[in-house]
Amino acid sequence: MFYWFVKGLFFPFAHFYLGLTRDGLEHLPRRGPAIVVSNHASYMDAIILGSAAPRPIHFVVLQSMFDLLLIRWFYWGMGTIPVRAEGQDSGSIKRAVRLLSSGGILGVFPEGGRSADGTLSEPRLGAAMIAALSGAPVVPACIDGARDSLPVGGAFPKPARIHVRFGPPLRFDRHRGEGRESLAVFAKEMLDAIRRLGAPA
Repeated sequence: MFYWFVKGLFFPFAHFYLGLTRDGLEHLPRRGPAIVVSNHASYMDAIILGSAAPRPIHFVVLQSMFDLLLIRWFYWGMGTIPVRAEGQDSGSIKRAVRLLSSGGILGVFPEGGRSADGTLSEPRLGAAMIAALSGAPVVPACIDGARDSLPVGGAFPKPARIHVRFGPPLRFDRHRGEGRESLAVFAKEMLDAIRRLGAPA
């Protein structure tokens, strides 16, 4: 209920102030698990993806953000999964897999942080590992225009024309194993899929 309440509050902001449009919704499963991966160039990206998707998306957030007492209640209410920035966080990966096994949608920014210039950087392996362990489809998404409204270092979003495009789902091929090299190859495939949707190289 809290998620839908928050989404209702952000609806006019996203759709009227930011002019949010979207396409490719047919690639998001109507039910069952999915991992949504996207470019990340603005503080608003999670809000924008959540506003664009018809189903709740539960995002992975940095533990350092989750630990901020003033906003922890919000992250908790939105069903986010905190992850530590350093090394592999096995506890967070297990929580993500449980979310997917219950039929939920997980949101991950595979670069691990915001891009200051809007271009895609090298992906981390977390999203690929979760895809390998869960078997869930990975839906690439591209957010266009968010950086024009609120870039890294910006104070308040400006009116913009923001568009979200979802692409055909990918699946991790378990026949090639779950070693680091296989995960790195799939992580690159995810970023390539985001790039084909229009994200800057």
